[in-house]
Amino acid sequence: MAQREAEKLRREFEGVTSRQGPCFRCDLKERATRWIVEQRATGVTAAELATALGLAAGTVLRWSRDVSAGPTRSRALVPVVVIPDSVVVRTVTVVSPSGFRAEGLSIAEAAALLKALE
Repeated sequence: MAQREAEKLRREFEGVTSRQGPCFRCDLKERATRWIVEQRATGVTAAELATALGLAAGTVLRWSRDVSAGPTRSRALVPVVVIPDSVVVRTVTVVSPSGFRAEGLSIAEAAALLKALE
């Protein structure tokens, strides 16, 4: 079955006159890609598949990777929302010798308080 499918696909690929750009029909490429992925899963090398189909080994590798990336793979730009890291606010508690206590101050606020109390 695999040999027959390879021969059938090869004949269809040979019928394509121009091989620049997206020259293969979508249905042909999809059938070939499914077959390539099935054969790769059984251990057949990309070079062997390329020879069987009359394609470049790079094409066979690219098509098998395209399928493994999933059907929703796209090169379209998508909007991105950047969420800043949460800011960690360090607080301190200042306790005076007389028992005066100031809690939840930032370091800058604590420094300003101590300077004002001098």
